[in-house]
Amino acid sequence: MYIKLYNVILIFALFSCTRPEISKYTEYINHSDTVAYVGKETCKQCHYEIYESYMQTAMGQSFRFATSENSSIDTPKLVNDPHKNLSYLGSWKNDSLWLKEYRLFENDTIHIIDKKVDFIIGSGHHTNSHLFAQNGYVHQMPYTYYTQDKIFDLPPGFENGNNSRFDREIGTECMSCHNAHADYYHSNSNRFHEIPQGIDCENCHGPGEAHVKRIQKGIMVDTSYEIDYSIVNPAKLPIDLQFDVCQRCHLQGTAVLNNDKDFYDFKPGQKLNEFIDVYLPKYENEDLFIMASHVERFKLSECYKNSEMTCITCHNPHKSVRQTDATFFDAKCMNCHNVCSDEKNINNCASCHMPNSSSIDIPHVSITDHKISIPKEMKKKEFGNFLGLFAINNSNPTNLSKAKAYLKRYESFEQIESYLDSAFFYLEKCNIKQCMDVFIDYYFLTEDFRMIVNLDMQYDIIDNFSDLGPNSYSRIAYSYENFEMWNDAIKQMNFSCQLNPNDLKHKNKLGTYYVKSNNISKAKEIFLDIISFNPNFKEPYLNLGYISLVEKNYKLSEDYLSRAIALDPDYVLAYENLARLKFETNNKIDYANYLKKIQTIQQRQKKL
Repeated sequence: MYIKLYNVILIFALFSCTRPEISKYTEYINHSDTVAYVGKETCKQCHYEIYESYMQTAMGQSFRFATSENSSIDTPKLVNDPHKNLSYLGSWKNDSLWLKEYRLFENDTIHIIDKKVDFIIGSGHHTNSHLFAQNGYVHQMPYTYYTQDKIFDLPPGFENGNNSRFDREIGTECMSCHNAHADYYHSNSNRFHEIPQGIDCENCHGPGEAHVKRIQKGIMVDTSYEIDYSIVNPAKLPIDLQFDVCQRCHLQGTAVLNNDKDFYDFKPGQKLNEFIDVYLPKYENEDLFIMASHVERFKLSECYKNSEMTCITCHNPHKSVRQTDATFFDAKCMNCHNVCSDEKNINNCASCHMPNSSSIDIPHVSITDHKISIPKEMKKKEFGNFLGLFAINNSNPTNLSKAKAYLKRYESFEQIESYLDSAFFYLEKCNIKQCMDVFIDYYFLTEDFRMIVNLDMQYDIIDNFSDLGPNSYSRIAYSYENFEMWNDAIKQMNFSCQLNPNDLKHKNKLGTYYVKSNNISKAKEIFLDIISFNPNFKEPYLNLGYISLVEKNYKLSEDYLSRAIALDPDYVLAYENLARLKFETNNKIDYANYLKKIQTIQQRQKKL
């Protein structure tokens, strides 16, 4: 995806406490959508030392191929999931990492999947998590190495019965912060044409093609006097825009995109809130925080409130924090504080004033709390009363943005009914014609499918709101499905799939609608097409198994259903169809065994 290498001259200002005065500020050339990303290897040609130093940082090592050289894992250890009765064990095969999922019953292996790990996500400073790719579709695997405590465990969000196994999608929201600019098929999807290796120069400096071409033409800028507007130097941005560069990724929370924006649209030097509002839940106990909340915590500091400090006052993104001595950061403190004027008494200020602490969202991890404060007795880790969701990067978010935040929080994190109430409070202040997609989301999450059908009948949404995202039309289709209005469901889901043909879940749903409307040949075509895209997707095997069962092709049906179960040993629907198959073929023993299997799975699921 990257253009070929050029000889490039990039001149970066040194990072320091004092921010140079800027006499004039105009738009950067590389903010144009026509400017391409060239990749950090291009920058390396002229900035070898900076490149080599940067590659030792956590950002430089954020996303890499799963080889032994890139992994923090020496000897993989076993991880058990008692809730799902599944075990996971990594292993090195030559220089490739593999993950085996299996289940034992009376010392017999009754289920096994062995998958090659394609990517490691996480620098190893805190974690190594693992991803695999199938025909461009990227998913997370249920296996993480927590490097600080040398613990192997399930990834965050997979614990306590929530193990999604190999189904968690890694889409553009994840990839845009954990990696360089990836070439993707569709906004907010998890399918990529090409995936780079690690956060690179352009995440902080913007796309580099314009700068390369300017240098090729011999146009040079003396950056000690002027700003080179072909490439962004964050150190020369106004303070608020400096923060926006960092908090694009170091401000984790519920990210709400503005209309017609996606997670790759923001470029350094632009205002982040013109693209994304990032919301965090606030509780009475402000000393509880999540992993990537560096900017939010820092802004609570008196040091920030009473100075012009920014992230790069103390951090040089080109140098690893681990390879920077504590005295470097002590000196930064001493620029303003005379508390420890005797150099002999200076001894790692941050250890007291920015202590390491656990986050509330990532287990087995200790991070530096970026709220600079006077040491005090630690509060108990209790949330206290919930105060609401607040946009950290936008002091005046719109009602629509706030409604989206509560809906996304409900759908993605916590199914708390008050979130829906808060969403509707803000949504009522919006014009339905201007935010039809959000009304659809609200009624879908409240399971008011009749209201969604009424909206479509009233407004003829495909004809009059054709600019909505594919998810809106799929949710209208689900609503028609609830009333068995199959032709209307097909129309809406077809439109959704036209907008995003890479969404296999919606394609599979479309196939089931054709089954319901007795268009079996079209349904088969869709299910087989899905399998050709991703043979690890269990649902089309189930549906093809069902079709073959109805057609009395029992051998083919059993083959498809068995393949579905091989992908998911607890796939109740597949077992139910197999039980029916054995009943119809008068195999009473297997029929009884499948019924018993279904009962066992359902009993286990009730305990979760």
